[in-house]
Amino acid sequence: MNYTNTTIAAALCAALAAPAIAEIELPEVSVGLDYSSKQVTRGLIDNEEGIVTASAAIEWQGFTAEVDGLFNTTDEMKEDGYDSWDNTEVDYILGYGYTFGADDYGIFTDVEVAFDYTYEWDNGGDFEDNDHVQYLHASVGLPEIFLAPTLAGEWMLDQFHGQYYSLELSHGFDLIAGEGEDADPVLALNLSIVQGLANDDYNEDDLEKDFWALRDTTLTATLDWAACEYITVSPYVAYTDTYSGTVRKAAKCDEHGDAHHFFAGVSVSAAF
Repeated sequence: MNYTNTTIAAALCAALAAPAIAEIELPEVSVGLDYSSKQVTRGLIDNEEGIVTASAAIEWQGFTAEVDGLFNTTDEMKEDGYDSWDNTEVDYILGYGYTFGADDYGIFTDVEVAFDYTYEWDNGGDFEDNDHVQYLHASVGLPEIFLAPTLAGEWMLDQFHGQYYSLELSHGFDLIAGEGEDADPVLALNLSIVQGLANDDYNEDDLEKDFWALRDTTLTATLDWAACEYITVSPYVAYTDTYSGTVRKAAKCDEHGDAHHFFAGVSVSAAF
């Protein structure tokens, strides 16, 4: 008997019978480009003209590292030192998100939570001649519940310690279904409404009103088109208004233009 061949054959059989080594989960890389006809922050105009945001992110097992760059597309802000296509802001973001599955945790529905730390470099130095500011963000959402309510918060860690909270309700309508039972739709219409609430520090800085108050109410309609397996094109239109009387009056001053604004844009994103 050839013991060498017998030993090799036994080893091969054992290897084939052994459980397969678990595949290593590779990180997902995504890039995006967004054009908006106006830059609106907490219901107020930062830039009346078009703004482009370029982004790149890497995500692995819920952890995310992202960089966003904002570019002014016109000379509208030339008095602030911005020429056309000047970089006005860069955001560096480190975050983590997790979904508590209903079946896994014995709860009534899935619960999504997310947190991030954001370092913002502002080329304009709007924060009392400082060119940076830091934030913490957190959100909790119920994606399987009708209207998918999501509560989010923003806390400014330096400067004037602003706080901003929002409640979002949204619903999607599949217009063209994807192939396969669990496939994402090829074309979907997503509608959302967001109500913001700002603390006295944000309202004092934005509107010279030193009290907590409801801020912007924003309606958005987005058409998501899965152009191919990796690329999504999403045109959108939005309307924002302020319905709290004192805040609305302050928002209508010349510096901010008005309490309500229409804006529109399109974003293109790719994930690999």
